[in-house]
Amino acid sequence: MPSSEYEREDDQTSAEPLLEKTEPGAPAPAPSPSLRKRFVAAAIAAVVLILVSLVLWALHGKIETSHSDGVCRQPAVRREWRALGSLERLEYLRAVKCLSSIPSAVCNGTLHDEFAYIHRKIGDYSHEAAPFLPWHRYFIHIYEETLKQRCQYEGTLPYWDWTRDCENLTQAPVWDATEGFGGNGNVDLPTTVGDGRCVQDGPFAGLQVQYFNEDWNPHCLSRGFLTGELQDHFGAQRLNSSAMAAVLDEPSYYEFVLKLEDGPHSAIPITVRGDFTRFTAPNDPIFFLHHGQIDRLWWKWQSQDLEARTLAYDGPSRHNSSIAAQLTDPIEMAGLAPSIPVSSVMAINNGLLCYMYQD
Repeated sequence: MPSSEYEREDDQTSAEPLLEKTEPGAPAPAPSPSLRKRFVAAAIAAVVLILVSLVLWALHGKIETSHSDGVCRQPAVRREWRALGSLERLEYLRAVKCLSSIPSAVCNGTLHDEFAYIHRKIGDYSHEAAPFLPWHRYFIHIYEETLKQRCQYEGTLPYWDWTRDCENLTQAPVWDATEGFGGNGNVDLPTTVGDGRCVQDGPFAGLQVQYFNEDWNPHCLSRGFLTGELQDHFGAQRLNSSAMAAVLDEPSYYEFVLKLEDGPHSAIPITVRGDFTRFTAPNDPIFFLHHGQIDRLWWKWQSQDLEARTLAYDGPSRHNSSIAAQLTDPIEMAGLAPSIPVSSVMAINNGLLCYMYQD
């Protein structure tokens, strides 16, 4: 009920004792001590109310993240896996494991399977086309929000800067069995999918996933690390400093997309193999740290000239299409989340997105 109704009732009640009768021409009586006390109490109450209102307003301003008004005032900070503390890494891994315990409403599987299913069902249209970067920016944002809303994760999506491990990708800290994603598939076991074998160490040992590319194919999470010269060819040579400079120095958006996707982006699934080799690559939880890095590189490319590159967007509107891409094109998610225009995710500090990357 509106507070003004209470205020009006209080005013009427408190006024009645003050309506004392006086003789005409007689001097007004001096306020009684009790009346003075009541005025003082009312004044103090008014001051307290004002102070409380100011405090609540200030707190509201601090809590609000400004997504509703389209302004990003307090961006979340996405950090490289090595920059997380031990407890932060374990908490992220807990939340990721949590997804595989919740049934999906989108596919025949769990929330973990849902992302592989959607990536295969609809995400392939974005590859080798203009939507590649905005589609995956929205996709990993949805994943991050799912971790928070369904698994009570309070951190941010980390990324894996594989340029720091390009000399030997398979020895990167992300593969740690205690505070990482586990390592290679067990080489003593038979192959499963994508020339991989079952992962048997780390938090995802024994994880059962439901899809492999277009097929319903329940199997264990699988990896099959490349070694020797092949790893050097697809790892070090595609991810070293000179290779990365050639990508980031590309002035055209679409040419940048092609160089990034066919070079550094492809190096990781080619090296990891197993589940990572097909469009159901999100079966492997490292997919999201990998695409966090891809998104970060896009952000770095945009940051070289924010005025010209924040909305830079050209190329085919989808894989093998002759139709030119536009910022008004929808980002299709096939039921995973609402379709939104590409323009909604061109900046990471707008109404929908509010984050930044820590180098």
